Amino acid sequence: MKTKWIKMLALMLVLILSVGVIAACDKGEKTPDAKKKVALIMEGAVSDMSWNATAFNGLKKIEAVGAQIGHTENTPVSDAAEAIRTYADDGYEVIFMSSSSYQDLAMQEAPKYPNVQFFLINSQVMAENVRSFAIQDAQQGYLMGALAALLTKTGTVGYIGGLEIAPILNGAKGFEQGAKFVNPDVKIISQNTGSMDDVSAAKELGKAFVSQGVDVLCPMANQASLGVMEAAEEEGILAIGSGLNQETVAPTAAVVAIVKDTSIAYEAAYKSYLAGDMPMEILPMGAAQGVIFVGEYYLEVSKEIKDQIDEIQKKLASGEIVVNLG
Repeated sequence: MKTKWIKMLALMLVLILSVGVIAACDKGEKTPDAKKKVALIMEGAVSDMSWNATAFNGLKKIEAVGAQIGHTENTPVSDAAEAIRTYADDGYEVIFMSSSSYQDLAMQEAPKYPNVQFFLINSQVMAENVRSFAIQDAQQGYLMGALAALLTKTGTVGYIGGLEIAPILNGAKGFEQGAKFVNPDVKIISQNTGSMDDVSAAKELGKAFVSQGVDVLCPMANQASLGVMEAAEEEGILAIGSGLNQETVAPTAAVVAIVKDTSIAYEAAYKSYLAGDMPMEILPMGAAQGVIFVGEYYLEVSKEIKDQIDEIQKKLASGEIVVNLG
């Protein structure tokens, strides 16, 4: 009899709990441990060993904080509105957009989804539910240019960018100023391919640079950067990578990667969202925040050169060196 009563009480408890859960659902209440849903929309591929790869790493860091994540790759601006709509309809509360190319579209679409927080990387806009983080691409270019000028034997160095957009153009300005900082007489050849993913075009341009005397190549072109690294490898010159793992396609040419780890910015942005601390201002993310840094050297480089580059990185972080973008 006692066992029978215990079973009946257990059954009644289950029924009471079930009714409570149903009531909570009817009121639209969420369980305390419900995960926030965070999406990332990218123009390129996560396999680029550069911009999109670090963006995806940032999303993974956000997942580690406790979010449920989703992402789309190779999303042109023309398809981004549909991606936003899909995520918003699926209950995503935060949407990151990884390129300044999305800026106008985001400002157009954001008002339609007031309950979604948008984060734009390398954008210059803000709104009630839109915040922007400015990656200091010019600082990355500055370090690349300084190191290239220190390494060159021919006195000619090359910078190859992708699309003619602000981050790439700023990188070129930084490259020139960094190179001239350590060697005012260095010759600089700089050109954009017009594409972030055309590896063949970047490789062809890299080889053309070599024919003009360039002996240190530096890319800032996402996926297309791999073509520049391959050109350096095949032509027997040096290259400075713009992302980790790019040395894998240029094992005897890659000296080091001047890294732009945007994952740090993504994680910081999400944590500021969770804390409800998002000032209405564009926040810079560069050497001072650990986003721009010199990676491990792959080839032998003198201590004197390493020390010079370390000192330049410190001065960029402290604000003693400021890249002129005018």
